[in-house]
Amino acid sequence: MTHQDVVSEGRLKVPAELVLAFITLIWGFTFLVIKIGLAHGGALALVGLRFAMGAALLTLITRPSWPTAREWRAGFLIGASIFACYGLQAQGLTSIASSRSAFFTALYVPMVPLLQFVFFRKRPGRIALAGILLAFGGLVLLSHPKGLSLHLSLGDLLTIACALACAIEILLLGRYAPRCNPSRLAVVQMSMVAVFSLSASLITGAEPPWAYPPFWFATGALGAATGLIIFGQAWGQARVPALRATVIYAMEPVWAGAVGAVAGDPMDTATLAGAGMILAGILAETLKRFTRED
Repeated sequence: MTHQDVVSEGRLKVPAELVLAFITLIWGFTFLVIKIGLAHGGALALVGLRFAMGAALLTLITRPSWPTAREWRAGFLIGASIFACYGLQAQGLTSIASSRSAFFTALYVPMVPLLQFVFFRKRPGRIALAGILLAFGGLVLLSHPKGLSLHLSLGDLLTIACALACAIEILLLGRYAPRCNPSRLAVVQMSMVAVFSLSASLITGAEPPWAYPPFWFATGALGAATGLIIFGQAWGQARVPALRATVIYAMEPVWAGAVGAVAGDPMDTATLAGAGMILAGILAETLKRFTRED
């Protein structure tokens, strides 16, 4: 790398980090937009149309060549995990607050080292274990326990399952992404999500609420946001180290919680304490990796 390249990267470093931070703000707003769009149902249709629009937008922006067999295979597997993640999240949002959904979804961060241990026998370190315990404590507080029992609604459980699917997606990306073209892989996986979601919507008979204008507003906004997020990630992470980007992404539930609070989501003391513990657990895991490798 030449001195000129280093200088160029240095000039782009700060704006690239700001772009990634802006992406977390967009993510935070998407929870509330989904909640609005789902006021009359149509969760699977919303996910399918959102990703179809996002794939079309990303194709127009990046103009990728035809994917390889490896990219089709990887895109299928990653797309299936994304479908599970977003489908479960959207279904959960039909019955829980957007801020609550954001913090439960963020449990994917401490879940990743747990899954690495289960599948790859990679034991989490002390800081990672502390992050897992903090996140679990936050989960307990968010569940509003009574006695020795946790009171998790169906929407809560669906969102926790969404976090698990998200963690699996991250592991799959870590395995396949280094050997695939990022633009082609992104378009394939988004297309797979659209196909899975729209097919499931037709099979279950869960038609979108055709006569509900906010649904179509939310779908269009989420489609544009999805394409922008994936394109912004590809652009930003070409200039920002992955571990530093992960720390930035931990801001997502903070934005979502703030947006939800402004929109009127209930935020009592237990909810704030639980959300804070989950965020502390997220930061413990990401900062551990940041200080060790970046």
